[in-house]
Amino acid sequence: MKTAGHWRVALVLLPALVGTAACGTGDAAEPGQAVYGQPLAEQFHAATAATRQAGTARFVSTLTYTTAAGEKAVHRTTGSQDYAGKTSRATFVAHVPADFPEKDAEFLGEPGSNVKRTLATAADDVYVRRDDSTWLRFTPAAFNELGSPTGDLSGHAAGDVAPFSGTLADLVPRTIPRVEPEREADGSRVYRVTALPEVAAELLPRALKTGRGSWGSEPVELSVRLDTEGRLTEVSADLGPLLDSLHANKVIVGVTRLQASYRLSAFGEPLQTRKPAKGIEDASKVLVPVGTLAGGRCAALDTGMTGPAVVRPVDCAEPHDIRVFAQVTVDRSFPGKKPVENGRTFASELCREAYADAPKDWVSDSRSPGGYVIYGSSSVSVSHGAGKTETSVTGDYTCYVHSS
Repeated sequence: MKTAGHWRVALVLLPALVGTAACGTGDAAEPGQAVYGQPLAEQFHAATAATRQAGTARFVSTLTYTTAAGEKAVHRTTGSQDYAGKTSRATFVAHVPADFPEKDAEFLGEPGSNVKRTLATAADDVYVRRDDSTWLRFTPAAFNELGSPTGDLSGHAAGDVAPFSGTLADLVPRTIPRVEPEREADGSRVYRVTALPEVAAELLPRALKTGRGSWGSEPVELSVRLDTEGRLTEVSADLGPLLDSLHANKVIVGVTRLQASYRLSAFGEPLQTRKPAKGIEDASKVLVPVGTLAGGRCAALDTGMTGPAVVRPVDCAEPHDIRVFAQVTVDRSFPGKKPVENGRTFASELCREAYADAPKDWVSDSRSPGGYVIYGSSSVSVSHGAGKTETSVTGDYTCYVHSS
């Protein structure tokens, strides 16, 4: 079942057989018997339970986008988690090199940037902050109120697999080994399995998933490593099938390779994963969708999220990141079936007119004089009736300037 933007997987905790006699012979059971002694198809559920029984662990989760020229944009999350307490603390860094294709970076982060944020989870709540800002607490109610733009955060709330969700660890108990694993010299096992493309797509940022159709039928290949105790230590995946689907939708076409990885270590070590205790603000009370700001309003982007979909309204006399000068609506129809991708071109025309008519003090502090940003989304539909075909484009966009 799925709650708060992430999947919960029902797990059966299997009894550990460590240190017990095997069949009454007095011989100690082989390490990892609670996992490797299970039928092959049940070993990943047993491994997930064994990993949780370790109590704590450190993790590193990455998504790597590589272009034909070898530039790599990397989204890396490094942290620690307490399985029993359902808490975690992590640092997310989105690094996009300066020479990364600008059109592809639109979905991943500004070229030449290193966006950093700190995350914490406690059961269904997610806490986030950027730099030295206050902690913003997102409860399930806040996620519901602020809507889909918070999807990248809600997907990290603690689940049944791990206290920090939204990683390859979530996929492991949702795959079934069909072939016996390779046994390494140190007693670890390496499994080769596949995941459904729509399941693997849950790893991607919301910006890449929004408005996408089918992810196709080609499975995603995973390599899963369990240690000698049967605990999960490493997962890697080639997300090529997802990249093919994105290319078909003309998204990140300059990226030629997409990979994901996840590593666990430091099992059972004391870790600092307590939830934030002070300097906390309720996200639902201080944040709003950018599309709700009237012309002339200012906002800060210290929300811990990537992109301007949700912002913190502030008085324009205070430090701010953006100033809205218009909200525009696209509603256009054309006879026949037209190859229209979205309404951005039409929104650009409306924002250009609004910029020319805006009061000078609304745009005068722009860090790029004459420049502005268009943010929003639209839908394209084709209708048939009375012997006629019509293409319609509708959507809402915010026009704003980046303040200097």
